[in-house]
Amino acid sequence: MLSAALVVGAGPVPAATPPSATGATRRPGPGGSLVIVESNHSVPLVHVVIASRAGSAEDPRHREGLINLGAEWARHGAGGRTRARLDEALDALGATLEVHTEPDSTRFEGEVLARNLPAFLMIVGDILVRPTFAPTELARTRQEILGQIDELRNDDRSLCARFFTRNLYGEHPYGHPPEGLKAALDAATAAETAAHFRRSFGGRNLILAFSGDVDQAALDVTLERALRGLPEGVVAAPDALEMREPVPPKGWRIQLVDKPERQQTQLMFGHPALRAADRDYLPLSLGLAAFGGRAMNATLMDEVRRKRGLAYGAYLLLDERRGVGAAAGWVFTGTDKTVATLKLALKLYVSFMDKGLTPAEVAFFQRFLIGSHASEMDVPEHRLAARVDAEIAGLPPDFVDTTPARLAALTPAEVNAAIKRHVHAKDLAITMVATAPVMKKLLLDAKLQESAIDVVPYDGY
Repeated sequence: MLSAALVVGAGPVPAATPPSATGATRRPGPGGSLVIVESNHSVPLVHVVIASRAGSAEDPRHREGLINLGAEWARHGAGGRTRARLDEALDALGATLEVHTEPDSTRFEGEVLARNLPAFLMIVGDILVRPTFAPTELARTRQEILGQIDELRNDDRSLCARFFTRNLYGEHPYGHPPEGLKAALDAATAAETAAHFRRSFGGRNLILAFSGDVDQAALDVTLERALRGLPEGVVAAPDALEMREPVPPKGWRIQLVDKPERQQTQLMFGHPALRAADRDYLPLSLGLAAFGGRAMNATLMDEVRRKRGLAYGAYLLLDERRGVGAAAGWVFTGTDKTVATLKLALKLYVSFMDKGLTPAEVAFFQRFLIGSHASEMDVPEHRLAARVDAEIAGLPPDFVDTTPARLAALTPAEVNAAIKRHVHAKDLAITMVATAPVMKKLLLDAKLQESAIDVVPYDGY
């Protein structure tokens, strides 16, 4: 993983580009940042994403959650305003501003009335460049995050995802939980938290993205003023995260997260697959959409839910990541149906790996994905988030706009070759949240070896 002194960056920002088919422009911004703007003056509202290219994967070992802690701390006091004064200022503008931490990125996201965008960006500038970092506020922020982790344990699906990620990635940086670990958060000092935030939010690591009622010339003036003093920061080269491969699972092992009095089971299974910038990313995405996408006639949903009624939901999707993302499946079923559901899902996935897709299936899901992409991208804030995601993942600048054409150009041979290369259905990390004494007996009765089952307490991570 990256050292604490280096943060992933994109290198030099290209010169300003002409608008895409939907009106998006890319241009250099303050401190070496990248500015993405898509103007639409039909509604007097602006969606804003301020994204660092550093996410939880860049947290140092034994400091899991450090970048999330720093971003939340900065959000809670800046530019001479206390937390309460910041919140009051945002409320007065009719604005929102929240922190979202992901493995590849940490973001401040919000929206504001167009007429209040300059004042809103001055607040954002204070948070990025002039955070107060009051020690008393750090203690309060830390406790709030620990409370969020405790609350997460009450949501079985979120709990399953947290354990599954660690089960799948282990010590790889993508195994870090974005919200952090209690011991790591307790150990984080004020000095290292502030320093990590400043490294991560240097100009060359930032994407400043806007969609809505935005005037580019006025925006440039406001950004220069709001972000005055923003340092360029240090860029890591080469990208250590891209260079590091996760250790794949061997065979099928079940991590049983023991939670009392469960009548249903949250179950996830998957394996590392490929980087979003890999040439096989779109072919594999299409293949996995046919197997486990959100269409009702995707194989997993069709066989598990529609035909047999074994589960309330069943999906398998591919992560869009700068490093090696996962093909990860999820099913939600009753305790008494868990073993049958798991067996069927694994059997179907092995068959998918071995047989691939027919030309007719490829053609159908090409049309489905092209249509669903158009529907999703019809929402401005979704389109803005997709542009930022693509930039973070190292995809071409026109990726969002050209995705339909790229999908339409795929051949069955390309899709099936990607499936053969990247689907590892016989080597899976499997995690389920259930009541261990009950579920373990069901698994053993189904002839699973006891040595293949690892029981962990639900509140132990």
